[in-house]
Amino acid sequence: MTDKYPRLMPEKINLGQQLSTTMASPMTQLKHWIADGKPNPHGLRTVMGFYLPAWQRPLVWTEAQKVSFMESAWRGIPLGTYTVNMLHDRSELDMILIDGQQRMKAIEDYLSDAFPVFGYRWSEVTEIDRRMFDMSVGFASYRCETRDEDYLRGYYNLMNFGGTAHKESERA
Repeated sequence: MTDKYPRLMPEKINLGQQLSTTMASPMTQLKHWIADGKPNPHGLRTVMGFYLPAWQRPLVWTEAQKVSFMESAWRGIPLGTYTVNMLHDRSELDMILIDGQQRMKAIEDYLSDAFPVFGYRWSEVTEIDRRMFDMSVGFASYRCETRDEDYLRGYYNLMNFGGTAHKESERA
């Protein structure tokens, strides 16, 4: 049987469940991870209480890039997304961060007072400012639920090798 309206373009890739989250989501994950004693049953690198698969690149952002990202967060500029694989079974693929390592590390370092943003370290910010940051700074996420490591590797590659980095000389 021939389709009456055939498609030429491929089907959308399943990126998992899209969630409209705020900064509260990764901050809560970090709080729970610390409260649980920073478990790391598989000896993987971690960021914000998420595990990083061995095949993910190392940290590369400079402090200046981290500060710039956090300034964007405070100003309400869209921060992109992050993706977590959640299986709830404590396997090596459970709670791994597939995309967003550099951004998450910037948040983690800022929350631990590693650098100031707009002249203030996190510990110096008022409680009102902290609540506003926690609840009103949007940071959308995707949640996968798969045991297929090849799929996760492909997802990582898809999200991280699609563009060309700008040069400083190309600023507006």
